Amino acid sequence: MRRALRLAAWNVGLALAALILIAAGGEAWLRLTKPFMRNAIPMRFEPRVGLVHEPGAEVRRTNLRDFWTASRANRWGFLDREPLPPDRAAASCHVSVIGDSFVDAMQVPIAAKLHVRLEALAARRLPHLDVTTSAFGMFDSGQIAQLPFYDTYVRRLHPKLLVLVFFHNDFWNNSPVLTALRRGLDPDRLPGASIARGEDGALTLRPPDPEYWKHPLPLKIRPAPTTLFDRIVRRATRRSWFARWLALRPDPGRRRSHVAEGKALELLSRRPGYERLAGERPATIVDHRAALEENVLSPVFEQAVAYTGFALDLFKARADRDGAALVILTTHSLGKWGDPVFDRLHGLAEARGIPVISQYAWIERQGGDVRDARWPHDPHWSPTGHQWAAEALLEHLARNQDICHGTW
Repeated sequence: MRRALRLAAWNVGLALAALILIAAGGEAWLRLTKPFMRNAIPMRFEPRVGLVHEPGAEVRRTNLRDFWTASRANRWGFLDREPLPPDRAAASCHVSVIGDSFVDAMQVPIAAKLHVRLEALAARRLPHLDVTTSAFGMFDSGQIAQLPFYDTYVRRLHPKLLVLVFFHNDFWNNSPVLTALRRGLDPDRLPGASIARGEDGALTLRPPDPEYWKHPLPLKIRPAPTTLFDRIVRRATRRSWFARWLALRPDPGRRRSHVAEGKALELLSRRPGYERLAGERPATIVDHRAALEENVLSPVFEQAVAYTGFALDLFKARADRDGAALVILTTHSLGKWGDPVFDRLHGLAEARGIPVISQYAWIERQGGDVRDARWPHDPHWSPTGHQWAAEALLEHLARNQDICHGTW
């Protein structure tokens, strides 16, 4: 018995020593090879615009698998180079790109982004056009929330071409209700511009609310009980890079957030003016891509599509007033003609005379693999995706060079 116990103790000791060596080696490897293991995204609220990055601050983003990127926000609070002087932009064929996280593009360095690649490509292939570019992207924003970007910043650069980058979640980002449910906010008090319906039924723009954070949806959901193991893991991942890497999951916390969204839907449907939400299914609210593929949309998604059309009306009116050509670039994930979500957007754009460039279709024509446009463990554009988006836009610009000869 003593011999067996000594052998067992010896084996346990060896196993513990091996685990300690592995942990120490993993910790050393990560600290030597990775620049950071936590995201840092400093934000500021601008009254006319809403949330932007803290001007001059360094923004760090990683998914702990594919990318570790650090970029610095410019003086307007966007992850781009410093803005051009207005007279230089006006004298060139200036292209302004507006969008959500695909344009914000925290996953790649600024030099690898769509608009910077477009400027470099145009300098080589279409030097006579003198193309300059700028980008105005903010994650979790739809076209409604992006309108102040144009009014406050883009218009002073006198763009000849205005590009709206469209991802399928822009439909629900244009809906105050869906935005509120997804982010746990009050649909009447959002941090970005949103749509309100007046007493006469007309749609109007509601400005960003500086006190949005004081009015979260009253989610009465008990947090999961915290066990001793949970506390140990939380403390370890706070201090150890290796523990944080081991604790990585493909999509942490989504199941609990789905429960939260369902509860928020129930609570919001009891508020006066939101009674129609009582007929919505929580699963539909969560899986917005599938909801948009339905032949008959639920009321809240029907409203989201209508609000997207209203946003396009406003952008088109601004572009026409200012002499800018307007075009929509859809991301690879939106598909092409025949994809129900793409077709919904294309129908809205076609009715308003706005050209649509399908990145998916462009990649197919080049013989590329659409999967290479994104990161293996993140849905956003990889450097290849940004390059392909720039190539698709350059092709449009080469075919429509009169755009560059427009005047304000």
